[in-house]
Amino acid sequence: MEISSQDFRDVQSLVRSLCGLVLTDDKTYLVRTRLESVVEAHGCATFSEYLGRLQQINAVQMRDELVEALTTGETSFNRDSHLFDELRRRILPELAETIRQRRESNYPIPLARIWSAGCSTGQEPYSVAMAVRDFVGSLPANDLRPDHFPILATDVSAKSLSVAKEGRYFERDLERGVTAVQRARYFRQDGEHWVIRDDIRRSIEFRQLNFMDRITSLGPFEMIFCRNVLIYFDAPTRERLGNQFHRLLSMGGLLILGAAESLYGLETPFQSEQIGQTFVYRKVQEIPAIL
Repeated sequence: MEISSQDFRDVQSLVRSLCGLVLTDDKTYLVRTRLESVVEAHGCATFSEYLGRLQQINAVQMRDELVEALTTGETSFNRDSHLFDELRRRILPELAETIRQRRESNYPIPLARIWSAGCSTGQEPYSVAMAVRDFVGSLPANDLRPDHFPILATDVSAKSLSVAKEGRYFERDLERGVTAVQRARYFRQDGEHWVIRDDIRRSIEFRQLNFMDRITSLGPFEMIFCRNVLIYFDAPTRERLGNQFHRLLSMGGLLILGAAESLYGLETPFQSEQIGQTFVYRKVQEIPAIL
């Protein structure tokens, strides 16, 4: 099934308006291959017919399917392993100190909240949760529990979130990043699947969220992971999201992007720093809220 230049431009415009995703002009093949089966499933003979139906006011589910088909869900456990090494070695001890100080000052809720923004099928938040348990288990005298580090995981795709919530993965998924110790400690085998431990699955709140919506009510967080997501947005959207993340972080909180991403050239008030091999962005000042 061929896609015309006009059909491709219509897809570009629609997807950008729905979720902010920017499809560059070299993505024609990707759009055609990812949408061809969707078009056929709706009984449409051409992309033009499919796009015409998408424009109908009651085609909400079809538009959701379009977003799910085109949003990239590539992910793996412990992706960029040096980040998770530094998480255990330096970042989580810093958050533990934050919790201790809040306890001593009678802070209302002495927790260190973590947000995995753009969690796809769940490998990132589960990797964070495993790192938290490794850290807490190594310091039994500190009176810390995994629930002192609550994790929120969000994604625009309901289909990806369904996989994440279930926490069932194939052998090939675990082979991409899960250590032998983690497999034995945090997973159980169920036929051809490996299932994340129930207490870890229940400790993460999964929620559908579109970055095009206002996200001012989720914080505060001590750490936000938004890795390999911003590269799919244009500069104004990246800047808007960077500033929203800044407002949702507590003072001193960290924003962690993907290895190929940065806030360079954007007007955001973060201070960049390097922790081991990992670059992070720290909140060091407040900015006025946008009403």
